[in-house]
Amino acid sequence: MNETLISACMMFLVPATLLFGALGVANSSFLKMLVCLLGVATTGLWLYRIWWWTNLSLIDRRTALGLAGMFACAWLVTFLVQLKNVFSSR
Repeated sequence: MNETLISACMMFLVPATLLFGALGVANSSFLKMLVCLLGVATTGLWLYRIWWWTNLSLIDRRTALGLAGMFACAWLVTFLVQLKNVFSSR
């Protein structure tokens, strides 16, 4: 894999992973929602960066998009669960 691509993926992978830990220790629904929004935004930026990266081989692009896509799906599901929890408690 391209060394620059690895560094770019790590730049997004570390905060996205740390935010899952922050979600676990968040004690209010507002804070959980905020952490979920940060996670969705981080993985969205990651997907955007990989999608528009020029001069990537096809296998590198698909691998990086797959990794970012897995995190994006996880954050999206987590965000939707938080939305459900907020609106069902009212």
